[in-house]
Amino acid sequence: MPDGRTCIGIGDVSGHGLDSALVMALTRAYVRSFAKVEANLSKILSNVNLMLHADLEDTRFVTLLLVCLDRTNGSLSYANAGHLPGFLMNGSGEVDHVLESSGPPLGLFPDSNFVTSAIPLASQHLVILMTDGVTEMTTAGEVEFGADRVLEYVRAHRQDSASELAHGMYRAARSFAGDTPQQDDVTGVVVRVA
Repeated sequence: MPDGRTCIGIGDVSGHGLDSALVMALTRAYVRSFAKVEANLSKILSNVNLMLHADLEDTRFVTLLLVCLDRTNGSLSYANAGHLPGFLMNGSGEVDHVLESSGPPLGLFPDSNFVTSAIPLASQHLVILMTDGVTEMTTAGEVEFGADRVLEYVRAHRQDSASELAHGMYRAARSFAGDTPQQDDVTGVVVRVA
């Protein structure tokens, strides 16, 4: 970000295929453009929402979780437009904060508001973000991997690097699903606070 914060976004588009991928590329471009001129996450999401509302069909929407890390004051701020919750896990493996949704998905309503929350960070905190492709990975018996299993995996391997944790989340979900074909995009992001 222009103010020195590091901003991470994770999102998902309704539907599958090339058209959904194009909507996500458009969303990414909007976020990056608005983030160059606006520091407030709520305003960034509101602006992106207005653009997507004008661009998308009535049945399409985008979920998006924006997380900004501020090294100068040791805090995390976030705004969540209908995306899965993210998690802030401490060095002992306990979840200190759940980054819940703070507004509706993008593109549905032109006048949506999004709440930004700020949380203090501590050394060894892990920021865990994912799409529903991780949590909804299912076995042949239709049992979902779920967020609790993701957190169990991260808790058990929390000494690994952030990259190893993100790749490990995927491998754990795929192993859980066995031979069941993957039905959705799978994205996970892990950030370790030094």
